[in-house]
Amino acid sequence: MRRWFTCRRHKPLYIALPILFILATYHIIASTYIITDIGYLARPLWDNVQEQWDIIQHYTTEGLSLERTCQLHGWSINNETKPKMIDAVIFSVELDLYEVRLRELWNVVDKFIILESNATFTGKPKPFVFADNAERFAFAKEKLVYARVNQQPLPPHEGPFYNEAAMRVAMNENIEKVANDGDFIIMSDVDEIPRASTLRTLKACSGVPSPLHLQLRNYIYSYEFPLDLNSWRARVERYSKGVTAYSHGQQSRNLLADAGWHCSFCFRTIKEFVFKMTSYSHADRVRGDQFLSKDHIQNVICTGQDIFGMYPEAYSYKELIAKWDGAPKSDSAVGLPKAVLEDDRFSFLLPGGCERQLE
Repeated sequence: MRRWFTCRRHKPLYIALPILFILATYHIIASTYIITDIGYLARPLWDNVQEQWDIIQHYTTEGLSLERTCQLHGWSINNETKPKMIDAVIFSVELDLYEVRLRELWNVVDKFIILESNATFTGKPKPFVFADNAERFAFAKEKLVYARVNQQPLPPHEGPFYNEAAMRVAMNENIEKVANDGDFIIMSDVDEIPRASTLRTLKACSGVPSPLHLQLRNYIYSYEFPLDLNSWRARVERYSKGVTAYSHGQQSRNLLADAGWHCSFCFRTIKEFVFKMTSYSHADRVRGDQFLSKDHIQNVICTGQDIFGMYPEAYSYKELIAKWDGAPKSDSAVGLPKAVLEDDRFSFLLPGGCERQLE
């Protein structure tokens, strides 16, 4: 009798506890951020198929003749056609990196196309930053082709990639105005900077595959924090009217090794970091106002941690563990874009320059 009474008295707990557990589990799983975190941690289990590449070994050093450089790559010197090299970028606010890019590529690129919008990919209004700072780039006026796009707020149920796609369509129209069949088109973001010596080789040699993706050294916040060699979206392609399309995805298996630098979130001021975090295509990674605070941003810039507090994007647990504590510091400034070493204005991009001004 006593045993029956005890069981009956506690029976509601036996029912309530499982219900509470189910509700708590549902609440955790329903959280977007928890799902995202689990996805990153479990990525090696469900997403171990990466892009497939035919790696092309890269040979370049100071003073090496173009004839010998072409020969080492299995190509031959081009003594017939003289294709133009055209650099085409969608510009947002990256004044410093764009100047570094211009100075790195100046002697090998024939035309620089800059496409700028009055809004970010997320539909947030912005000034025409490049136009407002045109005097800074007066030295490059003879090679610059500047174009504007007026964008409206995002349509209902559309995300940032809607505006990004519209910008790429507009870029196709501007490329068509200056390119001839056979010209080289560089398709990359402002912060994806090819080596000048690499482009000089491509321009001088015959037999270069097209499209040709460029493997870039990944950096975060400055050239003090090298991440890996997994940047591949930048590419060079021979132009064909009506066929060539400006894009940022994989277009071939050809990948030229160690062909430049990708410096992500490499800004001079905290204000620029905040703008980028809240305006680019992955702005949904900002999980709260604390991630936009000066103290948080300054801390990650100096420690190499993820600015959004997210787990490493890795396709194996070996890689995940290696990246767990963020990017390691490097004391080397060897082989960086020339302008970064020439001009003290860009010292914030060098090892030891992590302290940033507010604006």
